[in-house]
Amino acid sequence: MILPRRMLIGSLLAAPAIQRRAHAAAMPDFLSTPTGPTPDDGVVPRWQQFAVPRRRGDTRPMLSIVIDDMGFMHPGTERAVALPGPLTMSWFPFATNLPAQVANAAARGHEATLHMPMQAFSNSTVQTGPDPLRIDLPAAENRRRLRAALDAVPQTVGLNNHMGSVATKDVALMDIVAAEAKARSMLFLDSLVIGHSVAHRQAALAGVPSASRDIFIDDAADKNAMRNELAQAVAIAKRYGHVIAIGHPRPLTLDVLEAWLPGAEAREGVALTPLSAVVAYRNEIAMPAARVG
Repeated sequence: MILPRRMLIGSLLAAPAIQRRAHAAAMPDFLSTPTGPTPDDGVVPRWQQFAVPRRRGDTRPMLSIVIDDMGFMHPGTERAVALPGPLTMSWFPFATNLPAQVANAAARGHEATLHMPMQAFSNSTVQTGPDPLRIDLPAAENRRRLRAALDAVPQTVGLNNHMGSVATKDVALMDIVAAEAKARSMLFLDSLVIGHSVAHRQAALAGVPSASRDIFIDDAADKNAMRNELAQAVAIAKRYGHVIAIGHPRPLTLDVLEAWLPGAEAREGVALTPLSAVVAYRNEIAMPAARVG
């Protein structure tokens, strides 16, 4: 089940203050001036080690686009990797040749996350892919599946759920995900495929840098609808200073993004921004010094 847009906006407005902070005339340069906690032991967390840095001093509203379902549909994957960015690519753990695919995307300036299969209402692995996290499995088996998936995708800053309309409602299962993300110093993005997901909440309670997506770009297989979702994402970014939108490497979606992304920053007045930077901002976490220009 996908949330209709009116519920998404309501979800954003009801979110904690850090998620709905309005975009000020001069957004703080949180990338170079610490505004939140930094590691006490000097060790940079994994999610910051592999983060693609945002340009220092760029105060434009942040538009983070995450492309899910990467690595399995190879023609779509190749087209997605070729898109201008930085974007965040979320990779299936069961895809083949992942090190080379992820490295190719990184060379194009894109960030990487794991797209973790989770149990859906359909209860079918045709939709989730193999070895999804399930509420009817022993905790030890879910941990094994999660750890194997995390190990399969290199250079990731974190993970988000693939499907999960059943799994993300389960507190115990989401606590397993949160604990593993915490142990590996990774961030978590709730894809928010169902309105009463507890995934973001449990991750936050565990101290995991986390966020929920705001927009699905391609909920409808219609190019005009996708353009409207992109316009809505820009509007949210300009109102609140940041937005997270999710799309997929499908032919129609890629047609729209290939036409829309070139020149989007200048045209729309936003900055394409890696997921890690938006998560850092929403959680008031300082990031390492970023590149200039």
